[in-house]
Amino acid sequence: MPEPISWDAASTPVGAHAVAEALLAASAYAHTRGVAQQAARIARARGLSRDDRAALLCAAWLHAALGARRVGRRACARQLRAAGHERLARIVAHHRFGAMEAALCGDPPVEDEFPIPDGTDEMLLMMLDAAVFTTDAAGAPASPAAALRDMVEDRGAGDAEVRAAVALLDRLGDDPAGRAMVEAVARVTSGGSR
Repeated sequence: MPEPISWDAASTPVGAHAVAEALLAASAYAHTRGVAQQAARIARARGLSRDDRAALLCAAWLHAALGARRVGRRACARQLRAAGHERLARIVAHHRFGAMEAALCGDPPVEDEFPIPDGTDEMLLMMLDAAVFTTDAAGAPASPAAALRDMVEDRGAGDAEVRAAVALLDRLGDDPAGRAMVEAVARVTSGGSR
Protein backbone atom coordinates (compact mmCIF):
# COMPACT_ATOMS: atom_id res chain seq x y z
CA MET A 1 0.00 0.00 0.00
CA PRO A 2 1.47 3.40 -0.94
CA GLU A 3 2.37 5.79 1.84
CA PRO A 4 -0.05 8.69 2.35
CA ILE A 5 0.99 11.99 0.83
CA SER A 6 2.12 14.59 3.36
CA TRP A 7 0.86 17.96 2.15
CA ASP A 8 1.95 19.45 5.49
CA ALA A 9 5.60 19.24 4.43
CA ALA A 10 4.92 20.51 0.88
CA SER A 11 6.11 24.02 1.78
CA THR A 12 9.72 22.81 1.86
CA PRO A 13 11.55 21.76 -1.29
CA VAL A 14 12.20 18.30 0.18
CA GLY A 15 8.53 17.89 1.12
CA ALA A 16 7.30 19.18 -2.25
CA HIS A 17 9.68 16.76 -3.98
CA ALA A 18 8.20 13.91 -1.93
CA VAL A 19 4.67 14.88 -2.99
CA ALA A 20 5.71 15.03 -6.66
CA GLU A 21 7.51 11.71 -6.41
CA ALA A 22 4.42 10.09 -4.86
CA LEU A 23 1.95 11.48 -7.41
CA LEU A 24 3.77 11.54 -10.74
CA ALA A 25 4.39 8.88 -13.33
CA ALA A 26 8.04 8.49 -14.37
CA SER A 27 7.75 10.65 -17.50
CA ALA A 28 5.98 13.49 -15.67
CA TYR A 29 8.52 13.22 -12.85
CA ALA A 30 11.41 13.65 -15.31
CA HIS A 31 9.82 16.83 -16.69
CA THR A 32 9.14 18.12 -13.18
CA ARG A 33 12.71 17.44 -12.07
CA GLY A 34 13.89 19.51 -15.05
CA VAL A 35 11.49 22.34 -14.17
CA ALA A 36 12.82 22.33 -10.59
CA GLN A 37 16.38 22.51 -11.93
CA GLN A 38 15.43 25.46 -14.17
CA ALA A 39 13.71 27.13 -11.22
CA ALA A 40 16.87 26.70 -9.14
CA ARG A 41 18.92 28.32 -11.92
CA ILE A 42 16.48 31.23 -12.09
CA ALA A 43 16.54 31.63 -8.31
CA ARG A 44 20.35 31.77 -8.32
CA ALA A 45 20.50 34.18 -11.24
CA ARG A 46 17.92 36.49 -9.63
CA GLY A 47 19.49 36.32 -6.15
CA LEU A 48 16.21 35.34 -4.48
CA SER A 49 15.94 35.33 -0.71
CA ARG A 50 15.96 31.94 1.01
CA ASP A 51 12.17 32.03 1.55
CA ASP A 52 11.40 33.08 -2.04
CA ARG A 53 13.81 30.49 -3.43
CA ALA A 54 12.11 27.78 -1.33
CA ALA A 55 8.64 28.90 -2.51
CA LEU A 56 9.75 28.83 -6.17
CA LEU A 57 11.31 25.37 -5.83
CA CYS A 58 8.21 24.02 -4.06
CA ALA A 59 5.96 25.43 -6.79
CA ALA A 60 8.25 23.88 -9.42
CA TRP A 61 8.03 20.45 -7.78
CA LEU A 62 4.25 20.74 -7.39
CA HIS A 63 3.29 22.30 -10.74
CA ALA A 64 2.73 18.95 -12.49
CA ALA A 65 1.08 17.36 -9.46
CA LEU A 66 -1.96 19.37 -10.51
CA GLY A 67 -2.74 16.94 -13.29
CA ALA A 68 -1.33 13.83 -11.65
CA ARG A 69 -3.79 11.02 -11.20
CA ARG A 70 -6.45 13.55 -12.19
CA VAL A 71 -5.88 15.42 -8.92
CA GLY A 72 -6.65 18.64 -10.76
CA ARG A 73 -5.29 22.16 -10.46
CA ARG A 74 -7.71 23.30 -7.78
CA ALA A 75 -7.67 20.07 -5.79
CA CYS A 76 -3.89 20.34 -5.44
CA ALA A 77 -4.15 24.01 -4.48
CA ARG A 78 -6.91 23.16 -1.99
CA GLN A 79 -4.67 20.51 -0.41
CA LEU A 80 -1.93 23.10 -0.06
CA ARG A 81 -4.36 25.60 1.45
CA ALA A 82 -5.72 23.02 3.89
CA ALA A 83 -2.15 22.30 4.98
CA GLY A 84 -1.66 26.02 5.69
CA HIS A 85 0.37 26.88 2.56
CA GLU A 86 -1.76 29.71 1.14
CA ARG A 87 1.09 31.45 -0.67
CA LEU A 88 2.07 28.28 -2.46
CA ALA A 89 -1.57 27.39 -3.19
CA ARG A 90 -2.07 30.69 -5.04
CA ILE A 91 1.10 30.35 -7.11
CA VAL A 92 0.32 26.76 -8.06
CA ALA A 93 -3.34 27.52 -8.87
CA HIS A 94 -2.39 30.31 -11.28
CA HIS A 95 0.68 28.87 -13.00
CA ARG A 96 0.56 28.50 -16.78
CA PHE A 97 -2.35 30.94 -17.10
CA GLY A 98 -4.63 28.84 -14.91
CA ALA A 99 -7.44 31.40 -15.13
CA MET A 100 -7.54 31.18 -18.92
CA GLU A 101 -7.41 27.40 -18.88
CA ALA A 102 -10.37 27.33 -16.46
CA ALA A 103 -12.34 29.68 -18.72
CA LEU A 104 -11.60 27.55 -21.79
CA CYS A 105 -12.81 24.46 -19.93
CA GLY A 106 -15.96 26.20 -18.71
CA ASP A 107 -14.84 25.99 -15.07
CA PRO A 108 -15.53 28.73 -12.51
CA PRO A 109 -12.86 31.46 -12.42
CA VAL A 110 -9.74 30.38 -10.50
CA GLU A 111 -9.45 33.85 -8.94
CA ASP A 112 -12.83 33.42 -7.24
CA GLU A 113 -11.22 30.79 -5.03
CA PHE A 114 -7.53 31.69 -5.21
CA PRO A 115 -6.65 35.38 -5.44
CA ILE A 116 -4.12 36.22 -8.13
CA PRO A 117 -0.61 36.39 -6.67
CA ASP A 118 0.76 39.92 -6.42
CA GLY A 119 4.04 41.58 -5.50
CA THR A 120 6.86 39.11 -4.99
CA ASP A 121 4.53 36.16 -5.54
CA GLU A 122 3.55 37.50 -8.95
CA MET A 123 7.24 37.50 -9.87
CA LEU A 124 7.61 33.95 -8.52
CA LEU A 125 4.66 32.91 -10.69
CA MET A 126 6.37 34.42 -13.72
CA MET A 127 9.61 32.63 -12.79
CA LEU A 128 7.75 29.32 -12.47
CA ASP A 129 6.16 29.82 -15.87
CA ALA A 130 9.57 30.65 -17.37
CA ALA A 131 11.00 27.45 -15.85
CA VAL A 132 8.11 25.36 -17.21
CA PHE A 133 8.41 26.80 -20.70
CA THR A 134 12.17 26.34 -20.91
CA THR A 135 11.99 22.63 -20.05
CA ASP A 136 11.02 19.89 -22.50
CA ALA A 137 8.92 16.83 -21.73
CA ALA A 138 12.03 14.79 -20.86
CA GLY A 139 13.24 17.41 -18.38
CA ALA A 140 16.02 18.89 -20.49
CA PRO A 141 16.48 22.64 -21.00
CA ALA A 142 14.64 23.73 -24.13
CA SER A 143 13.43 26.78 -25.97
CA PRO A 144 9.82 27.84 -25.33
CA ALA A 145 9.00 26.74 -28.88
CA ALA A 146 10.35 23.24 -28.22
CA ALA A 147 8.50 22.98 -24.90
CA LEU A 148 5.27 24.07 -26.60
CA ARG A 149 5.83 21.52 -29.39
CA ASP A 150 6.08 18.82 -26.72
CA MET A 151 2.78 19.96 -25.22
CA VAL A 152 1.04 19.95 -28.59
CA GLU A 153 2.38 16.47 -29.39
CA ASP A 154 1.22 15.19 -26.00
CA ARG A 155 -2.21 16.86 -25.79
CA GLY A 156 -3.17 18.16 -29.24
CA ALA A 157 -3.40 21.73 -30.49
CA GLY A 158 -7.02 22.24 -29.37
CA ASP A 159 -6.41 21.25 -25.74
CA ALA A 160 -7.31 24.00 -23.25
CA GLU A 161 -3.92 23.74 -21.52
CA VAL A 162 -2.12 24.13 -24.85
CA ARG A 163 -4.27 27.14 -25.81
CA ALA A 164 -3.60 28.74 -22.41
CA ALA A 165 0.13 28.04 -22.86
CA VAL A 166 0.14 29.84 -26.21
CA ALA A 167 -1.54 32.84 -24.59
CA LEU A 168 0.92 32.78 -21.69
CA LEU A 169 3.94 32.65 -23.99
CA ASP A 170 2.48 35.57 -25.93
CA ARG A 171 2.06 37.48 -22.66
CA LEU A 172 5.60 36.66 -21.52
CA GLY A 173 6.91 37.84 -24.90
CA ASP A 174 5.03 41.13 -24.61
CA ASP A 175 6.06 41.76 -20.99
CA PRO A 176 9.61 43.17 -20.86
CA ALA A 177 10.28 41.53 -17.48
CA GLY A 178 8.90 38.18 -18.66
CA ARG A 179 10.83 38.30 -21.90
CA ALA A 180 14.04 39.22 -20.06
CA MET A 181 13.53 36.32 -17.67
CA VAL A 182 13.05 33.76 -20.45
CA GLU A 183 16.10 35.16 -22.26
CA ALA A 184 18.14 35.00 -19.04
CA VAL A 185 17.17 31.36 -18.54
CA ALA A 186 18.18 30.63 -22.12
CA ARG A 187 21.60 32.22 -21.50
CA VAL A 188 22.11 30.27 -18.27
CA THR A 189 21.23 26.99 -19.97
CA SER A 190 22.84 27.75 -23.33
CA GLY A 191 24.17 24.66 -24.92
CA GLY A 192 21.26 22.64 -23.54
CA SER A 193 18.57 24.63 -25.33
CA ARG A 194 17.28 23.40 -28.65
